[in-house]
Amino acid sequence: MNLPNRLTMIRFILAIPFIIFLQYSDSSKYGLIFRLISLVIFVIASLTDFFDGYIARKYNLITDFGKIMDPLADKILVISALVIFVQLEYIPGWMSIVVLAREFLISGIRILAAAKGEIIAAGNLGKYKTTSQMLVVIIALAIGPIGFYISDYFFTIAEVLMLIPVILTIWSGWEYTFKAKHYFTEQ
Repeated sequence: MNLPNRLTMIRFILAIPFIIFLQYSDSSKYGLIFRLISLVIFVIASLTDFFDGYIARKYNLITDFGKIMDPLADKILVISALVIFVQLEYIPGWMSIVVLAREFLISGIRILAAAKGEIIAAGNLGKYKTTSQMLVVIIALAIGPIGFYISDYFFTIAEVLMLIPVILTIWSGWEYTFKAKHYFTEQ
């Protein structure tokens, strides 16, 4: 397994403690510590996403494994955060549902392509979408501890910031679906 693929696998592994610490970041007497730990884990995981792609492209280490598993690792990490953010009432549920629906649709398209022996890599718009999602999660985790003091503003800020990845999610999903329309028209 090459280095970029190992970095992708590390992201899968980091998702587990991230989910656990974030889940208990508001309900535990150690909430602030758990929030900071989840922030550090998420930042490290996000950096592995940047470096796996950079190294794979720079050293021509792009593999089918990476094309499939890298976006999947991103989805698990980001969607986990968004679902917990809904539970913590940081963002409205519809925002998380839009992201989930797009990811299911794109995963379905990838399965159809794989059945035909094709591997579809993430496009630039999808990469921007993922980057914007990760940045919003990092910002929400970073300002979350002071959210108590600016509670009304925190939730407004979180919702407004989340609109950017939601728009990119819809746009990249439409672009992806349009490019893959031939999978839907075949008998």
